[in-house]
Amino acid sequence: MLLPIGPDVMQQTVPVPEVVKNRYVYGWYCMMLLLIGVGCAEAVGGDVMAAFFFFFLAGIFVYLVLSSCKNMSMYCLLLVGIMVGFQAIFEFMSLLAVINGRTNETTTMKGGKTIKSDGAAQEITYVTKITTHPLFDKSMGQKYNVQSAAMVASPIVLVLCTLLCYITYNSYSASLFEDDEETGRINGGFGGGYGGNVPPSGRQPQSQRHATQPVRIFEGSGQRLGS
Repeated sequence: MLLPIGPDVMQQTVPVPEVVKNRYVYGWYCMMLLLIGVGCAEAVGGDVMAAFFFFFLAGIFVYLVLSSCKNMSMYCLLLVGIMVGFQAIFEFMSLLAVINGRTNETTTMKGGKTIKSDGAAQEITYVTKITTHPLFDKSMGQKYNVQSAAMVASPIVLVLCTLLCYITYNSYSASLFEDDEETGRINGGFGGGYGGNVPPSGRQPQSQRHATQPVRIFEGSGQRLGS
């Protein structure tokens, strides 16, 4: 599916609204600080990929607000908003999975007994221990609690970023999507009928009149057989 995006979306000619440069820009700076903070928490918790994502997203925000938000086009706002919105959904799903507690699973192997007298077979016992801790537990140490804090903060920050993109996008008076004049029009020309272009006089050219005259059959002079 192709969206009817105008040809100048990458180089937007619509100026950035003054409300974005004078008011909303402070919200973007706050979101940058929050993204960097969540990225640091993910790095301390050991999730390198999540830390990279939040640092990368903070870099995008820096790019958008440079030089009085000259790079904050509607096209960039749309893409960033969609990306952040989908990531917020995934983060909320991960948070709901551990909201009642985080589980830790350990498996240990115990030596078994020999089944056959010659020692060809041996029975081995594996013991799996599953423990559940609250989302925040002081007894689990600092790293555990930092991970839990990042799980809670990441979806909230991403939702705030999505709302900021939405509010900033709607502050533009223009529209990113253009109406396609060639689609949706069944009739064309001046006359508005299905016959194509009709001159303003309402008459068709002589060549077209001759071309559109129906061919009549069973007409003409009679012929006698054998003559």
